[in-house]
Amino acid sequence: MTVLLGVIAVFAILSLVVAITQARAVIRLAPASAEVGPFMVLGWWKFAKLDAKAGPAAATNLQIYKRATIAFVVLVLLGVMLSGWMVSQSEGEQPVASLDGVILMPLADANKIAFNTDLRRVASMPGATLLES
Repeated sequence: MTVLLGVIAVFAILSLVVAITQARAVIRLAPASAEVGPFMVLGWWKFAKLDAKAGPAAATNLQIYKRATIAFVVLVLLGVMLSGWMVSQSEGEQPVASLDGVILMPLADANKIAFNTDLRRVASMPGATLLES
């Protein structure tokens, strides 16, 4: 599964690189009056506004940009879901067996377990008065 997650990550990075290069091409090919770059429609993925502003010269690059952006988002979501599934399927910490056959559990720090060792007594049922002042 780790190899599959690595392959997904590589394809996500490649699709991001393709999207960035096509976004630069769209900015370069769009008319100067469109102001595609400073308007930040590329960063917000507003494809309808990009179609209207970019013009026919950047139509091919815009289609490639759309597909690469959608592929990047899908691959990132797939990678996150796969990594979460891998973590949920992994086994926890295994106890270490000693030579005597006694299972030794890892020691825990008491300060991390019980940060508040002074337990307060409270009422045992609703409406009763507290035992502590």
